[in-house]
Amino acid sequence: MRTLILFATDEGQTEKIAVRISERLAEQGFASDRHNIAVDPETPIALDAYDAVIVGSPIHYSHYDARLADYLKQFRDVLHEMPSAFFSVSLGILSDAETEREEVRKITDAYLSETDWNPLLKIHFAGALSYSRYNWLKRKLMQIIARKAGSPTDTRFDYEFTNWVQVDQFVDQFVEFVNRCKQSDELYQQRTIYSTPTRRYSVAHLRAQAEESA
Repeated sequence: MRTLILFATDEGQTEKIAVRISERLAEQGFASDRHNIAVDPETPIALDAYDAVIVGSPIHYSHYDARLADYLKQFRDVLHEMPSAFFSVSLGILSDAETEREEVRKITDAYLSETDWNPLLKIHFAGALSYSRYNWLKRKLMQIIARKAGSPTDTRFDYEFTNWVQVDQFVDQFVEFVNRCKQSDELYQQRTIYSTPTRRYSVAHLRAQAEESA
């Protein structure tokens, strides 16, 4: 199984999570490639060459990355069939206030609705406050956001809130999910010979199994 980890990040925490995901996949014997479209938006992505995809984006000022949304719209048909997952990175998910956490979930639902993509696996990770990497204006804005979320506001330090055990558990769950999407060799060969070629790992295959057992 080969997985594409597609993400957008300008400050680094989402990429750090993507690296951890890649390492965890490797520990289980699965290959992966990482692509940060914020750094490399021009290189074509051959999504069909992968068995599965994990997409990640941070929330900045109540919005996910628009560049990533363009990619998701472009690959909508492929994403509907292949095993996929989405991870969000934010500070709001840390808030003690349920209204703040609910706002993160609403932003996520709206974003995925806009891209017409409904991954079966979705998760929210806490991000980081990298005050040392912000310019003066962003540092002040992030202070305000941090105060609202109940996070540290001392700009002399950087803070990381990501729960790495949670990241590893997410990858384990993803691997289990993808393995369930794998068609048997016999069924895969039959469908390839007698019908339109299909993917070895397919969400449609999983849905068909559910319908047959219903």
